Amino acid sequence: MNIRFASTAVAAAAGAVLLTVAPAATAAAPTGSAATAPAARAAAPLQAEFPVTVKGAEMTYQGRTYTFDLTGKASITVDAPTPGKLTTQATGTLSVTAENTELGKIVMQSTAIGTASFNSALKPFPAKLDLSANGALSIENAGTTAEGTQASEPMVLQTQTPAHLMGNLNQFPPSGDVLALQNPVDLAAGDSSDTVASVTKFPLTVGTM
Repeated sequence: MNIRFASTAVAAAAGAVLLTVAPAATAAAPTGSAATAPAARAAAPLQAEFPVTVKGAEMTYQGRTYTFDLTGKASITVDAPTPGKLTTQATGTLSVTAENTELGKIVMQSTAIGTASFNSALKPFPAKLDLSANGALSIENAGTTAEGTQASEPMVLQTQTPAHLMGNLNQFPPSGDVLALQNPVDLAAGDSSDTVASVTKFPLTVGTM
């Protein structure tokens, strides 16, 4: 609230000096274009869940390189761009499975966080997606244990290094865009820091093709 002090007025009356204080005038409420506009609402985030495929994933495990295809689903939430902020936060989840003749069922689950860099607020796509993902991978037929016996339980491995995935989204929800793995992803068992497996290739196709 603004408080305005009125100026003093000096008047001569019957040889005396009279000091008067006038009340502050009430400002008229603005109308039309001068009226105060309501605060603009933040744009709702972009959210979607969609199928994904990985053709030709490569993983080294126990001294061998395995190649397999995975299918599953992913979800993503991206903060909408504004004229003053074209790079926003992106988060997502991934769950994919594969069948390998030697390793049996392979399951990969991860969560990701990163950024989406949009073309502009009015025409946002294509947008560059840059994600860092951590998670777990399980191998049904884990092979032999350190003692030389056949493993009876699936081997569960945790990421030691985040998976760095990058690619362009040409629309939203995505449809056939590919995110490429930028680095080898080392995996270890439990609390161990010893690398048991490494994923070296992971071309992730998001959305239907």
